[in-house]
Amino acid sequence: MLRTLTGLGALVFLAGCAGGPRDQEERPASGFDSAARLVDQGRYAEALPILRCIAEQGEGFEIAQFLAGHSAMEMSQAETTPDILRDDMRIEGFERLTAAGNAGWPSAQAELAGAYAEIDTDQALREAAYWAAVYRRNTRERAYGLDRLDNQIEADIEARLDDAGRLDAAGRADAFTPTPLVRGNVTPECAPYIRSARGSGRGDGTQRRRRGGGQGGGRGDGQGGGGRGPGGD
Repeated sequence: MLRTLTGLGALVFLAGCAGGPRDQEERPASGFDSAARLVDQGRYAEALPILRCIAEQGEGFEIAQFLAGHSAMEMSQAETTPDILRDDMRIEGFERLTAAGNAGWPSAQAELAGAYAEIDTDQALREAAYWAAVYRRNTRERAYGLDRLDNQIEADIEARLDDAGRLDAAGRADAFTPTPLVRGNVTPECAPYIRSARGSGRGDGTQRRRRGGGQGGGRGDGQGGGGRGPGGD
């Protein structure tokens, strides 16, 4: 099983490291912190509206984008989600995880590898291999001893992939460079969450980029990464 939320505390810790000591001192109890707790409790329907708002702020809020994508994916499979909404939730989940993954957020990359591996098409398998390769090249969490990609999922991808698929995935992963999140339309309904989330939920930022290192440090080796959509051809 993908190790997505066993390290939620570590995710929040890593996000905090990005802002530096001053950000941590000024940080109030935030909409993001509340949403992260809801995610940790499996209360995805309550967390998602908050995370959507916070993620709309764009670059620097990769962790919120990831958790929004994860929540949407979980809701697409939840028994309490009406059937008519499942496809929309799944599409939103892939889109948000892809945005976070392309921005260099490791947990999103690992979850995309697992999600694509569950789709029984050749293109999805290549996407799974691509995101697994991107994740393995992302050194950002290595210093903390974190590994979010399940070894069994990775072995299954490798066993099913042909040589052409391996070359395709490796070539695209070698060309990966982070694409910053774009600021979206922050609606008035988001104002309470945005005010309380300033300095929180930031998974990337200029301070870390100046320090360098890892995909989230602004380092890139080629053009931006993939994300062709679930099961695309």
